Amino acid sequence: MNKKTTHPVYPVALPDEQITQLKQSVAPIMALPETEMVTLVPDKTGFRFMGCPNCSEGTQEGQLTWSIDDPHHVTCRYCKMVFPNEIFPEDREMTFVNPVGVEVKYPYWENKTGYKYLFTAHGWREARVYFAGRAQDLGELYQLTKDRAYARRAGLILDAFARYYPGFLVSQDWPHRPKGFVLTPPYPSGGGKWGRWRHDEMPTDLVYAYDAIYNSGELERLSAETETDVKKRIEEDFFRGAIHQDQLHETDYSNAAPRIYHGYIAIGRVLGDPGLVHEGVRQSRGLFERQFYEDGFWLEGSVGYHQMTMAGMEQVFQALKGYSDPPDYTDPIDGTRFDHLDAEQDIAIVKRAKHISQICRYPDGRTLPIHDNWALFRNLHKPDVSQSTLLPGVGHAWLGLGTGVDQVQLHLHFSGGYGHEHADNLSMAFFAKGQELLPDIGYTHTRHRSWSTSSLSHNTVVIDEKNQYTRGHANPSDGRLLAFETQFEPVQWVEASGENGYPDLAKIYQRGLLLIQANKTDVYAVDVFRVIGGGQHDWALHGSADADGSVSVNVPLTPYGPNLLPGINVRFPSGEADPGDAQGRNSSYAYFQNVSHGDSSDHVTLTCHTDSSPVGVRTHVLNQQGTKLFVGNAMSFRRAEENDALLEQYRMPIMLLRKNGPAPLSSLFVAVHEPFDASPFIQQVVLNQIETGIVLSVVHHTVTDHIIYRTSSHPVASGDLHLEGDLGFVREQNGVPQMMGLWGGSRLTWKNHALNGNGIYEGLVLKTQRKDAGDGHDGLIISGELPAGHVLKGTTAIITFADGTTRGCRIASVEQTGGQMLVILENDPGFMITDHGAKHLFFPLREMVGAVHYKIRTSVFHQKTF
Repeated sequence: MNKKTTHPVYPVALPDEQITQLKQSVAPIMALPETEMVTLVPDKTGFRFMGCPNCSEGTQEGQLTWSIDDPHHVTCRYCKMVFPNEIFPEDREMTFVNPVGVEVKYPYWENKTGYKYLFTAHGWREARVYFAGRAQDLGELYQLTKDRAYARRAGLILDAFARYYPGFLVSQDWPHRPKGFVLTPPYPSGGGKWGRWRHDEMPTDLVYAYDAIYNSGELERLSAETETDVKKRIEEDFFRGAIHQDQLHETDYSNAAPRIYHGYIAIGRVLGDPGLVHEGVRQSRGLFERQFYEDGFWLEGSVGYHQMTMAGMEQVFQALKGYSDPPDYTDPIDGTRFDHLDAEQDIAIVKRAKHISQICRYPDGRTLPIHDNWALFRNLHKPDVSQSTLLPGVGHAWLGLGTGVDQVQLHLHFSGGYGHEHADNLSMAFFAKGQELLPDIGYTHTRHRSWSTSSLSHNTVVIDEKNQYTRGHANPSDGRLLAFETQFEPVQWVEASGENGYPDLAKIYQRGLLLIQANKTDVYAVDVFRVIGGGQHDWALHGSADADGSVSVNVPLTPYGPNLLPGINVRFPSGEADPGDAQGRNSSYAYFQNVSHGDSSDHVTLTCHTDSSPVGVRTHVLNQQGTKLFVGNAMSFRRAEENDALLEQYRMPIMLLRKNGPAPLSSLFVAVHEPFDASPFIQQVVLNQIETGIVLSVVHHTVTDHIIYRTSSHPVASGDLHLEGDLGFVREQNGVPQMMGLWGGSRLTWKNHALNGNGIYEGLVLKTQRKDAGDGHDGLIISGELPAGHVLKGTTAIITFADGTTRGCRIASVEQTGGQMLVILENDPGFMITDHGAKHLFFPLREMVGAVHYKIRTSVFHQKTF
């Protein structure tokens, strides 16, 4: 230990009201006789997950609570039964020999299936959390008041844990799985001596307690009473014991890993061991280098787990703030030293990572419920404006319009799966009129979790009743960005493909979305989904998950069955890790319930209402003759608030269009989604589908919009419209064009009116520039000629790597420098050109062998009045 360490390393300063709160939190402990308090400090490893055998409420075996007021029992928060009791007695024991050679017993009650309930051991775990937290409170109170009574109690708790910790067993503790221990290495990640998994191995709150009372004299007094060096026991047997326990594992770079780094740093600073501080910093840097996309998003693509990871790193940054190594110290592993360290500023991607939590929100303030993220009305931070946003690394984009209550967001998701993912490639969500009208239901830990992660529970297309493939570093499931064009606010376009979600099955799996401003208050979305592959295509759409509602359709319906698997014997899951069973069929189809069906016409309208609001959404689906329409409802999860017993009470509308045919089946689903308040505003929608593309006409507010969309490499011609390009838009009123737009093309004509464009620029990426690497710009040095200046500002360069994957790079400007064409980007390109191809500099850190190509669409607009 560095004898020059000055304690407290972490001084505390709090206002009077917080001091009062701390005193209230420790009052039950202070009221106990010292001997009784020490006996309540648990001397064995406990279990976090322990369910209630008396009721079916709650979820994830999180029903039982513990209190210092009744320390020898636990209570169900729902049915209020106290355990153990005469009905559920702990009349059996498991016996183990702990690491210090002492036999320890774990009492339990066993049900008829052989599942063991360890009520007392759950109490031990909760008591461990309680006493560790109160010890930190006591330490802070000593710092703030200098009352040695607080230091005395904190020292007693610290010494008790230091005596017990060497004998703790390593638990196996997962919900709905048998509880037990692993007695020898290798130890599982889902278990620990101190916490319920290895990420909680660091007793950091007790490290802060130790630092706070270090100079109080109470630890020396306790040493004299026990004839033991208490400080040495705490430091060596407990704190360094925790470090040793962590080092039995490989370095961890998961979402909970910052807790480990925090522990290394706090222990290192408090014990005066700079090597531990450097190791904590080294692992922290590794997390950002390995596990974040260039756009700053955490690799799992969940805002919730991104926030969890960043919250952990905020604690790491605070623990490091201002740290300097001892004089003349240089780390023996990497040769670094720290002086007045500010890791938050030193790690370049942190700023982008912090920005993610701010921008990934609906207009009502909720974080986006993509992948495993809850759509909770908690900790709301409402954006003032919705702007179109591309997150090219993680694979998510939205088209945005409006301010305040008039904000609109249309989302397209094309992420891969790297943990906590859903089978949701090319899923769509639509927020308008103050509501999430076409939702992604998000996260749940209930026993029906398998439904929430399935493809059918998302607004996407399911092929052959199969859930999408979602995993793989070697064979990634990532989608591919194809277009993101948002320079012209009244008409914006995003498009992606997701063939990797159906490998060896989907030849084409592609979705394009347009957000079109109808007037100052109304918008609509055009949705084009093309699929080739398999023999059955199910296009799914879901109504509101936030309120009771219903759906009406314009075609006759007849009863079909209790679910979409009539005649199949379905076993629903018993826990969140259980997928259930449907005799070899996809069990998620059994969650689509109370089903009616009918034959589709050339124009199907599906209108979703909620019972509590005049706001709704009407969807027009065109040219679907020969398909089957299914309408029903499914669990919406959210309002049940993670209580399994309430799930059936809360339902959401669900609709499905099914097309069958010989493989490889080809389908084109064209829809117009029309949010409305009180009454719809679109009078007519007509689709003309031709060999080279589609022409869609939408009549509303005394105008007619023509959307002309190319699906081949040839021009598209229909009536008065002719397109040589990727996308065209004409708004006419009484035969006069009010607005015209052309994307990625050379010419758009309507009647005798024409719009000329510059087509598409294509070539090779020769080199990248990065501000983080010391360059003057974030940019691309490319082959070919581009117009200099800000002509291409706001466009997106679609970068295609040799393995077929893509990235979207937003353009700020173009300039010639040193005889080369430099495309200056809004953000870090996130990759570098190598001798053999390209390499991602952030997650997933792949190397692609072969040339790197770019594609830049030009666009041109004419607007008469609006």
